[in-house]
Amino acid sequence: MNYTNTAICSPREQVIRNVMALIRERELPPDAEVPAENLLAERFGVSRGTVRSGLAVLAERGVLEKRGRRMHVVPKPKGSGSSLMNRTIILLGPSDKDDAIRKRNSGFMDAIQAGALEEVMARNMHSLWLNASQLHGGELEELAQIRPGGALLFTPAHPTPAFDAAARRLAASGIPVVSSVHSTLYEKIDHVLPDHAEGTRQLTDELLRRGCKRILCYLARGRAEYWVAARYRGYSAAMQAAGLTPEPLPENCYWGCNYDAEDAWQESRFHEEVRLAAGYLLDYFRPGAPAPDALLAKTDWDVPILAAALRLLGRTPGKDVVIAGYDNKIAFNGWSRLENYTPPLTVDKRNNEIGRRMTARLLTHIDSPETWKPENILVTPELITIS
Repeated sequence: MNYTNTAICSPREQVIRNVMALIRERELPPDAEVPAENLLAERFGVSRGTVRSGLAVLAERGVLEKRGRRMHVVPKPKGSGSSLMNRTIILLGPSDKDDAIRKRNSGFMDAIQAGALEEVMARNMHSLWLNASQLHGGELEELAQIRPGGALLFTPAHPTPAFDAAARRLAASGIPVVSSVHSTLYEKIDHVLPDHAEGTRQLTDELLRRGCKRILCYLARGRAEYWVAARYRGYSAAMQAAGLTPEPLPENCYWGCNYDAEDAWQESRFHEEVRLAAGYLLDYFRPGAPAPDALLAKTDWDVPILAAALRLLGRTPGKDVVIAGYDNKIAFNGWSRLENYTPPLTVDKRNNEIGRRMTARLLTHIDSPETWKPENILVTPELITIS
């Protein structure tokens, strides 16, 4: 085995990394006694005091158990007794595994889990796919006790108290954790997030290039989702760079329907949503008043509803008002049979890449626990031009 040396890290971190490598490679299996300090010092090329300090850190984190004054052992995984757990990554989220793999290259959030799984496999680690909604309190405790190598949390579109509890419990256990997008960022957890500010800046820049001037970022001001503020920030930056004044966010606006509901794509539901959207848009499109020439929609699936609502208000989508999408899910839009307007622009958040970055970040935490600090890592979206 090639040992980490002091040329790339501190002597104590060298000890930490090398002992963890011995555990991962099973040279130190569960219940094995760690070699004496003098032997490790000679093996790693450091002092005995440095070895003692490194082992103490690993004991504090639960990687080792201290028995007596000098003896350390690798603890047995509680509950399963499996020596594989040190090389096992938990993938905890709302998606069915097969469904996520089918959507690996789509704009759906399932693609985040698919990308993470692909990277876990590429790094020769084991994976355990769990459905967060099916975990009970006792099972969550057991998951924390068996101490997997790390955990990846994939936030559902509508976070639940159960998911929040799982995130906080795993973080409190000392297990390395990385989470995907979420409205509330947890402490002591890495987050890998789409750079919504940059995605919306790209959209706005392109609309400006096409001659639009009165662009409205159509998101409700009072929403708590973190990405609302981020997207408005990107929109504002582009408008100001062009010498234009950003429009304030609407106090209230059409926020879309529950696309997971059984009746989500029924024609009656479409017309109901269109009437609702028209009511919200009326303040911006009153006869004789200056009106927006472009809307930045929350998501691609809202675009047909907004387009049909504009028709009710006497405006022609694409001619009077350009509607830009978001999420790159146009191909999966269930409203196309009822409204033929297609957004000319959308944003792909690169969800598969977000998942891969999550796995990479988790393994960095596992391999370098001494230097790790929680971060919010932003992945740059891609502007998609459709027409």
